[in-house]
Amino acid sequence: MPRRRAALACGLLTLPVLVPPATTSAEATPTIRRPAARSVSPQPPTSARPRRAVKKAPARRVFSSRVVMGAADVTDSKGHVWRHRTTGVGSWRTGVIPPGVDVARTRDDALYRRTAPGISWYRLEVPAAATYRVRLLFSENWFTRSGERVFDVTAEGRRVARDVDVVKAVGKNAARDVTFTVPVRDGRLDLGFVAKKDLPILSGVEVVSTTPVAVTAAPSPKVPLARNSAFFTDIRTAPLAPNSARAAAGLTKQVRDNWGGVAAFNARRFNNSFYEVPATQRKVRVNFYDCQRKGYTPAGLFDGPKHFVDVPIPPNAVPATGSDKQLTVYDRTADKLWDFWVTEKRPDGSWRACWGGRIDDVSRSQGVFPRPYGASASGLAMTPGVISIDEFRRGRVDHAMYLALIDVAKWDRYSWPANRSDGLSNDPDAIMEGQRLRLDPTLDLSTIPMTPVARMVAEAAQKYGFVVADKAGAVAVATESGNAEKARTGVDPWNGLLAGPDYQAMQGFPWEHIQVLPKDYGKPTR
Repeated sequence: MPRRRAALACGLLTLPVLVPPATTSAEATPTIRRPAARSVSPQPPTSARPRRAVKKAPARRVFSSRVVMGAADVTDSKGHVWRHRTTGVGSWRTGVIPPGVDVARTRDDALYRRTAPGISWYRLEVPAAATYRVRLLFSENWFTRSGERVFDVTAEGRRVARDVDVVKAVGKNAARDVTFTVPVRDGRLDLGFVAKKDLPILSGVEVVSTTPVAVTAAPSPKVPLARNSAFFTDIRTAPLAPNSARAAAGLTKQVRDNWGGVAAFNARRFNNSFYEVPATQRKVRVNFYDCQRKGYTPAGLFDGPKHFVDVPIPPNAVPATGSDKQLTVYDRTADKLWDFWVTEKRPDGSWRACWGGRIDDVSRSQGVFPRPYGASASGLAMTPGVISIDEFRRGRVDHAMYLALIDVAKWDRYSWPANRSDGLSNDPDAIMEGQRLRLDPTLDLSTIPMTPVARMVAEAAQKYGFVVADKAGAVAVATESGNAEKARTGVDPWNGLLAGPDYQAMQGFPWEHIQVLPKDYGKPTR
């Protein structure tokens, strides 16, 4: 079975940090009262032929999003809720106007009290092509003289504010707003902050559509699974394993004693490339690559279930970077999913892989490959547990997350939903592959300094938790590889999504508050 390798680059910068994810809200349009319709007697149908179902158009609302640079949500004097800092903020640093110091020129001190020094961009996914009114909130908590901090602001590539100098305009510890409207055509609002003297700064962002827009439902998972799948179950009230404290202490030690005490966020390598293909995608044979020197071709790849036969791999597919070279192919129409490990395209255009497998009827499955197939050492499918690029852009993860550990229980001890393991530890309190973990759901995340990335992961970990899926060279959270998007656009999306090095992304995550669920928790009775 595959043995996992590293995750991470060494070295760690010391950055002051703050907190993250974002959500948006929809403000209802004014209600219009209309005269009541006259009562009409029921009429028989003119035909017995059933009427064609009519799809309802998405509801139209005034879209709004409000974000502050602090770790806690804030309600302003008008009753609007401003969310804490999100992954859309291009800075992990924090400045503070000290408590007790009045913020001049506003009744809403809390909106301006914390800042994001060094911000270079702000990005927000918007629901429709429309014009949006943007209000930027600024306050200066450090400099006292004009000219010490000066910057420009751009929106959708156009300069909307020149030579912003908060102290010159209003002085230190005072509120300063810049408001403008901007058309957005590509589904994402892009703001830029261009330094002229010292670092740009920001306290908050309010974005409101100037007209009602169609607000679509939250996106569905990349790969739908059974309703009772471990990946989509709320575990906030689940019981704990009898040895939860001891097992969690072992995990905390793995983080603390390695890689500068910060877990890996595998955005650059050791993650997973994902391709959803149409029903018409040409199918090919994936050859067996004996990278583990078995000396034979394992059963089931080309006979029986034929996991490596008739695979709809796009010819331009690019596996994930790193020695694992993982690749997922999903055919929604056929309801099939393939995962491959150490996947390579040969000079003659053929494909080969060291291991992998196929899940049939994946939408009714638990996201687990038939033993001993699949790309992870636990048998768990990769895609349901990785943080996708779209999820990161939204700043919200609505499923359990794939977690790799350095030490896991010996291979003969594993927990549902896993069906195997590559663990080596004989410690009776070692966490098993497949075992489910959560962050203490009573923990107030706003009181813990962490990056916006760590905050996003923490919020998901409180509700959906982690599923231990593999061994690695670091405690690691996995993501969707940017290689597929880079092949289409020429740009690795992670370059514009992370406000700092990926090895710092999980800085501040409170691993000491992890809780461990019992073996086989949630396993269906039949």
